[in-house]
Amino acid sequence: MSLPPLQSNPVLLMRFAPKASRDLIRCVINRLTQGGIIVVISENYEAEGKNAVHNSGEERPVVLGLTATQEFLENEAEIVNLIKPSRTNHEYIKFVMEHFTVASRGNFINAAKDLEEHAKKKKWWRKEATSEYDSDGLFTHAERAMLLESMLNFLPVLDNMDESSDLSKLFDTMGISYRVSGNMIKSMAAKIHVKKASFSSSTTSLCQVLKTHGIVDVVCPVHIPHIRSKIERKTFSFISPPPLKAIRDYYGEAVAFYFAWMHHMTVWFVIPGGLGLFVFLLRNFRGETIEDCDFTPLFGIVTFFWAILCVRFWERKEARLSYKFGTFAFTTQDRVKFGQRPNFEGKMRLNPITGKMEKYYPAYKRGIKVVASALVTIVLLAGASVIMVISLNVQGYISQEDQERWDPSGENAHPLYFPWFASMADEGGIFDTNSYWKSMVPALLRAVAVTTMNKQYSKIAEQLSEWENHETLVDHENSLILKRLLFETFDAYIILFYLAIYERNITMLRAELVGAFNVDSFRRLFTESILPYIKRRFTIKKSSGKSKKQDDDLAGSGILTVEAGLAEYDQFDDYIEMLIQFGYVTLFASAYPLASFIAIFGNICESRSDAWKLGHLYRMPNPVRRSDIGTWKLALRVMVWTSALTNCLLFAFTSNQMQQWLPSNFTTDSFGRPMLVSENAHETVLIMFAIEHALFLIGLFVRSLVDKTPQDVVIEIEKRQWLHESNLAKARLHSTKAIDSRGQEKKAD
Repeated sequence: MSLPPLQSNPVLLMRFAPKASRDLIRCVINRLTQGGIIVVISENYEAEGKNAVHNSGEERPVVLGLTATQEFLENEAEIVNLIKPSRTNHEYIKFVMEHFTVASRGNFINAAKDLEEHAKKKKWWRKEATSEYDSDGLFTHAERAMLLESMLNFLPVLDNMDESSDLSKLFDTMGISYRVSGNMIKSMAAKIHVKKASFSSSTTSLCQVLKTHGIVDVVCPVHIPHIRSKIERKTFSFISPPPLKAIRDYYGEAVAFYFAWMHHMTVWFVIPGGLGLFVFLLRNFRGETIEDCDFTPLFGIVTFFWAILCVRFWERKEARLSYKFGTFAFTTQDRVKFGQRPNFEGKMRLNPITGKMEKYYPAYKRGIKVVASALVTIVLLAGASVIMVISLNVQGYISQEDQERWDPSGENAHPLYFPWFASMADEGGIFDTNSYWKSMVPALLRAVAVTTMNKQYSKIAEQLSEWENHETLVDHENSLILKRLLFETFDAYIILFYLAIYERNITMLRAELVGAFNVDSFRRLFTESILPYIKRRFTIKKSSGKSKKQDDDLAGSGILTVEAGLAEYDQFDDYIEMLIQFGYVTLFASAYPLASFIAIFGNICESRSDAWKLGHLYRMPNPVRRSDIGTWKLALRVMVWTSALTNCLLFAFTSNQMQQWLPSNFTTDSFGRPMLVSENAHETVLIMFAIEHALFLIGLFVRSLVDKTPQDVVIEIEKRQWLHESNLAKARLHSTKAIDSRGQEKKAD
């Protein structure tokens, strides 16, 4: 089945804020039309008087459905260097991933479909249902949306040859700035001895102006119901993996990589999950606890090597998917073309590579802003630390007992002990730790506090990343991810590290870990799918119970208005949950071996709920071209190598596990905690760090045994390179023959 006809169906929707006047919207529509963008639907634009206003008193926002001609999309695909499967004339190399050009479009028509069939026969990737393309078999829905958004983002306020227009006059009247500095243009033109008119435009992006000044608040792709339903049906199947090709072709590479990573983690959790279940059952059969089980440390070691291979094999899967998706050959220039931020600001300069004019912002200025952002984040983390210390006191993790251990004489106060807060957890207190229900209250309060802090910091992080002025969407997102990642992992792990390193109480650590892991798994499902679904059903039911007049008012909103009114999808929330889960499994493997087993079932439910919420609870995300999962992979590596140290600390000092192997090196203090025997303390510490260093070295060796890029992908890339060189050699030979022929003709004359 093909995609809906392009010129009669909207690909993107654009929603105007209620403050946008009809004259302004009319001028914007005219400018879009001049730029090759077709408005096929305009909801609420023609409404007048009462029809333009909701019964709530608010004016209905105007929503435009945008599309373009096939010719314009193909031109844009060539401009942004879109890589697509292409046929070749070579007998041995039937297909190659190549940059799309209009001149050679015949090689690309239906090539993707033919390559899918060819790949299935070769067993290059798992068999899936054939994706849906346009009538020429060129573009998917995600590619259509990405190309049209690129056209929209690079459409200037004024055409190159125009000095003014009705739209620019309206902007002037409203006091809206939209021009690049005229002096700068003249200065640069003089330096390279060209006319000002030869520059691409002296005005900024129309879309940027509209978003910056709050005239347009939503630009996103439009759902195609039958494709969305097909993806959901295949994702909900328990016997097959998620349809990554279909997800990529509909939602784009960024969403496809997330589902691929989740499926990869779910499959790989089977190994530590089965082993953890075995250790749990064995420990219960032998009547041992987490403290004195001599098999648990071995589980921590196995989990470390498992994590190394898990991340390494994910890198291999990334390489295969990036080749399959056509994002393996991304250059800096490609990233800018595909995802330059409309809000990026800079001075005009001559690009030293392409020789074209471009916006430029010095790296050292951005570096200064990044350092300033880091200082702000550190200050906010200090504030979050205060909240966590109070939580430790009211939950009973820091008590009078800690003060006595710190200084039995009582002369020096424990730096983290606050008697007033700690007394709340005492017997008879409002958060009595001996009462199951009372002890749950501070944990719930902490969860609310953490959620609130994360939400507020996400807004601050967005402002800081915007202030840093990154050029591309990918760089902006990576900067934002890094900030939020540091903050949210700090909130998730700080108490666990306190219990493991300072308290050295594995029983308390395990209790906190079990509670955090299990509650977080349920919270994810409830807050992301169940609660939004209930809210939506309640809203629909509430609307259906109103008067017929109100029902008619609701019906007056078209499908685009309904889609534009949905919440914006934030992929960060899905990634951070998976990352924190990975940290629970790896960083504290010796404390909770059963975590990975439970994670399998949690991820199975999570992938289904994510596919459903993506199609029904959120606006369709704008496609983002990616070759990997970016900053998240770096975070995975950090966690893997850190887990070698944390599990060794759990083994040696937090529990009695090392004491089972070296009983003569340990004793027990008056509080029941393991203590090193002073005579051979250095020997024990040396053994612990020797194990940790050995894990590092062996881990590096194991990682080096597995190539980052699969051999079949390397072969395909080398075929492409060889074909390029072969074609170039033929072109040189043809040029040489042509020159010789002309020389002989001159001699004959």
